Amino acid sequence: MTPQSNTADDARKELKQRLAEAKAQRDKTLEEIDRLREAAEKKFWTSVHATLDGAYHGAQKDATEVLGYTRDHILKKTKQYGK
Repeated sequence: MTPQSNTADDARKELKQRLAEAKAQRDKTLEEIDRLREAAEKKFWTSVHATLDGAYHGAQKDATEVLGYTRDHILKKTKQYGK
């Protein structure tokens, strides 16, 4: 019969391995989410920039109503992503 300490050690190793794998999978998924979020932000603000570029007088005010962001925020993001 195997001593109990070996069984406990094996159980600990297995537990640690499973937890490490779960954490690695979670980290990988979260990195993918961050990448997708950044791509969505870039696409959105690039589109906003293209729409507002050369638009009629007052378009920025209308954009604030539709988008729910301040003019300053829209300006900041379109400068950041609209290039």
